[in-house]
Parts: sequence; C-alpha cells; structure tokens
Amino acid sequence: MSFRKLGLTAIALAGLVGFSVAGHAAVIVDGNFAGASGTFQTIGTGNTFGANNAWTVTSGSVDWIGNYWTPPTPGGGSVDLDGNSVGAISQTLFGLAAGTYKVTFALSGNPDGAPPEKSLEVSVTGSAAQDYAYPVVGNKLNMSYALESYIFTWAGGDATLNFASLNTPSNNPYGPVIGDVSITAIPEPSTWAMMILGFLGVGFVAYRRKSEAALRVA
Repeated sequence: MSFRKLGLTAIALAGLVGFSVAGHAAVIVDGNFAGASGTFQTIGTGNTFGANNAWTVTSGSVDWIGNYWTPPTPGGGSVDLDGNSVGAISQTLFGLAAGTYKVTFALSGNPDGAPPEKSLEVSVTGSAAQDYAYPVVGNKLNMSYALESYIFTWAGGDATLNFASLNTPSNNPYGPVIGDVSITAIPEPSTWAMMILGFLGVGFVAYRRKSEAALRVA
C-alpha cells in the first residue's frame, strides 16, 4: 500500500473515530422512566427512583407514572413533576466530557386539573436555564407529547441535569409531564470537518480500489 493510500485511510479512520466519540459522549440513565408499579407512585424530596436509582427528587414531590396514562414510548413511563406538591428531579452525568450537548425530552401535562398550561424549567448546574410551557390538549388515552430540546455547553466533569415544575400554587398536584429523556453531543466545527474528510477518504479509497480492479480485469 502506498503512503498516499495510508494517509487517506488514516484520515478516514480519524473521521470515523471523531464521529464515534461525538455520538457516545454522554448517556441518560433510565430516560424512559420505566418500572413504576401500578398506576403511579408518589415520591418525595430526597428519595431516588428509576433504574440504578438514577433520578433524585430535589424538591416537593413527583408522581412516577406507570399505567395511569399513555407513555411517550411503548413500554416506558413518565413523570408528573407535581406529585402532592410542585416538584423537581435531577440526575448527575458523571465525567461528562467538555463540549456542547442537546438534551431532548417528550413534554405533556397532567390533564386531570388546572392550570390549563403547565410550565417547567430545564437546567444544567452552571449553565443557563430554559423555561417551557405546554397547553394541555390531550387526555389520558392520548397525551399529545411534544418533543422539546435543551442545549448547553459544558467545561468537563460531573454535571447535574435538572427538571423543575414552575406551576403555581405550590400545592398544585397536576403538573408538567416528561418522558423519553436523552442526550447527544453536538460536534464542534473541527469535528465536522474531520468527519467529512473521513467520509471523503473512505469514498476515494473505495473508488481507487474499484478502478484498479477494473484495470486488472481489462
């Protein structure tokens, strides 16, 4: 193999490695909130729930929903951020690499009572928070989830992701509902360039091999 081919192969592999790192830099544990028993479980401040106790109730209380209404993903669950009172939950993302990330989640609202518009705040400790509002349009058989996203930049290290209800009054039991939480890294411009070079390199090497094979046959 010539040095030129080696160089192109190296570029291709570098691009693919860059893509792999960007796509697997962070994971949300139990973003589907599966496993609640019965219709729902009310969980108070300081308690944990979900797979590996990944989620912590940091204020008020929340309802971990089982089969009380339709989940955003089949076989999963959801969380009403207002249990017996307005609540909040968090999860620590351990050793999160430096970079820019997008958190996506399904958003709905408890249709059983007021207010007609549910609101919540999403934040990562040390980054700007963002507020979301959901006017209730569905019912327990069709929750009409909306896909939302939250983008933040992180310097590296442990990060804490927070979801907090903004409903009033504080004893309101009908809150915003979240589910299907996930996180992905947003590649930096240099990573995009490396990925493009990688794919071009793979394509060029494949083309050269095909051309050389055709010449040998001829």
